[in-house]
Amino acid sequence: MKKIMTVLFTMFLFTVLANAQGKIALGFNGGAGIPTGDFADGFDLGWGGNALFVYHVNPAVDLTGSAGYITWSGKDSVDATYTSIPVLFGVKYLFGKGNVHGYGSGEVGVHFTTLDLPEVDIAPGETLGGKTSSAYFGWALGAGLLYNISKTVDVDLSAKYNMIVVGEENSYDQKSTTVDYFSIMLGFLFAVN
Repeated sequence: MKKIMTVLFTMFLFTVLANAQGKIALGFNGGAGIPTGDFADGFDLGWGGNALFVYHVNPAVDLTGSAGYITWSGKDSVDATYTSIPVLFGVKYLFGKGNVHGYGSGEVGVHFTTLDLPEVDIAPGETLGGKTSSAYFGWALGAGLLYNISKTVDVDLSAKYNMIVVGEENSYDQKSTTVDYFSIMLGFLFAVN
């Protein structure tokens, strides 16, 4: 199944690039990840950034792709870190005229995460903690502003609510285990052709 999805994605990417004709922008952003919910109980403010891909479908709709890195440190001098490498695809709906456009966005994808906890000896030869890595489904909803500073450069200010689904529903309260954070990012988009 992974091979089929890889082939389909590659075909889609080549089709998009072949028909681009001035519709592609590449960029980057950086900013803060503010933990919310249960995640905020154990981790402080995080920092990171993303590489951005935008395909302009029409003046009001963009298809987006991003890959990034964000890391959070443990609270209260706990030597723990949580990192995520989000790989997300989505859509952006733009509104407004002139040099400033507001937008709403939605994204889905995968977060490659690592939780690094201090190792603690619990018995001779047995430890608890260490580093664990996993891949989880995630989604994001957001809004932002694009400010066109030249014919080929936009400044992009965005705010998004992000959710990483790290566990399935449990039987006693029917809730999924999630890592939630609110991100505020500032970046630049550059028209490619």
